[in-house]
Amino acid sequence: MNKHIISKIVYVNFAPYENAGYILTYLLNNFAVVMSFTFNFHKLTDHQHPSRLVIYKYKRIIYQCPLFQTPTTPSVAFILLPIRSLVIFAQLLFHLYRLHKRYGPFYFYFTVNAFTAWTGNILRSLRLIQKTIFWVWDYYPPFDRSPVVRFMRYLYWQFDIPATLQTDHVVFLNQKLLDLRKRLGIFSESVTHSVVGIGTDPKPLRYKSGKTIKLVYIGVLKKSHGLDLIFESAKSLSQKYPGISIEIIGGGPDRAYYQHISETLSTPVLFHGYIEKDNTANKILARCHIGIAPYLPDKGNVTYFSDPSKIKRYLEVGLPTITTPVFSFSRDIKQYGAGVVINYDSEEFIQSVGIIMRKYDFYQKNAVALAQKYRYQVIYSSLFPMLKHTNK
Repeated sequence: MNKHIISKIVYVNFAPYENAGYILTYLLNNFAVVMSFTFNFHKLTDHQHPSRLVIYKYKRIIYQCPLFQTPTTPSVAFILLPIRSLVIFAQLLFHLYRLHKRYGPFYFYFTVNAFTAWTGNILRSLRLIQKTIFWVWDYYPPFDRSPVVRFMRYLYWQFDIPATLQTDHVVFLNQKLLDLRKRLGIFSESVTHSVVGIGTDPKPLRYKSGKTIKLVYIGVLKKSHGLDLIFESAKSLSQKYPGISIEIIGGGPDRAYYQHISETLSTPVLFHGYIEKDNTANKILARCHIGIAPYLPDKGNVTYFSDPSKIKRYLEVGLPTITTPVFSFSRDIKQYGAGVVINYDSEEFIQSVGIIMRKYDFYQKNAVALAQKYRYQVIYSSLFPMLKHTNK
């Protein structure tokens, strides 16, 4: 096998998760040429980059162009999902076909979404790529309050099953996602697949004064992520911990809703908006004391089967975390003493701030220790085991 062929990869993901857990960074460090498709789903900021195609060669951009995108406003996001999916499919096919002549064949096609994984298998049948890799990030429960959401989740599964079965190499974000598919009969009990979580890049610990407390949230601003708990607790937090403040990094469909609530509070709340550069966001995180991830314990919440990239980011900069027991990673938080796991309850949330601040050095060191377990430079090799074989 010619090494310059297998060192090319097509990568497809959705903003703002294109470099979640440093996955794009890993690809750029391990492949000579990376063709990266990033599609917008939520509106994160008024100045958000359009969906885009970027080609990197040895980490340098050698080609880029905007991609066509349908509206991303919350009111029409789900209704237009079939149309948006068709647009994504058409663009992947069009650009890979036209750029195939210029850059030659791309060996790998890598994605984290069932529909784009299914698309990759179609592209493979057309010989535009050779091997497909599906890192399974999601499970969408087939129930929700909204009939539109329920229907869209049903449609998603019509792509998830064939994508999972027909992809050359399937890796799961956590064991729960793999076990679910075994219970559904998609896989037999004897089938084994790699499990790789979101990676981290631990940073040196930074001393912080405990005189004033800064809480921070990073991520997409939507109600299912439980931000209401923070705002409901703000008044009591200020009374118990004078000078406490809240910083929020990110954009999303419910940003205006939360900004309106913050205007009624005496507790300072600083909205940074969506920050594209990881270094800038990390500087803000590092000056705060506690990372907040109060996911809403709703049975229709997709977080039950996810791996929390926001918590991994908190841990790598030494931020103890307050979170709810929605996902399996909560057990790691408890086991390592890297934060406090609470019920979705305002009183517990307020108490947990004091618990962490009274033993801050203890929780901070444990946070970094847990982050070390998931160093992306080490764990992501399981995503591409065939590299060792094909490079021989």
